[in-house]
Amino acid sequence: MNSLKRTFIIMRDVFEVYIPIASFIVMFLTFIVQIIARYVFKYPLTWAYEVTVIGFSWTVILGACYAMRHRTHVKFTLIVDMLSPRKAAFVRILGNAIIVAAFVALIMPSINYVNFMSFQSTSVFKFKLSWIFSAFIYFLISVIGYTMSEVVEDVNILFGHTPKGGESR
Repeated sequence: MNSLKRTFIIMRDVFEVYIPIASFIVMFLTFIVQIIARYVFKYPLTWAYEVTVIGFSWTVILGACYAMRHRTHVKFTLIVDMLSPRKAAFVRILGNAIIVAAFVALIMPSINYVNFMSFQSTSVFKFKLSWIFSAFIYFLISVIGYTMSEVVEDVNILFGHTPKGGESR
């Protein structure tokens, strides 16, 4: 079981750290090359736009998963912060339940759309659009998993168990 967990952690890092880093580097370098080609050499590149859009999409979608893992997304908690730990946990559970329900409802339509887009390709490199959009499915599953871990922590708070470190979130 330990090797399975280690494999999961490595794969998670590949999707949430290394692919976004690589896609950002490729996107940024392509953007610089496009600027030089267009404004210095007066020769715009047809493929550069395609690469930057794909790189941006994968960087944002998969990078958001990493932000969810470390709980660094922006959250508006002004009202929740004024509540007692138990009431705040209850409110967070309600909010997270809505998020989980919405994302679960999106899984099958997203899979169907990705499968539907498998017949179309990008105009320059002929990449299948299903490969490009498949990152969104990982995003949905990742957000559901990370949100459920927050729900478990809040349920523990509701039942009087203190979270790690002895303080409330």
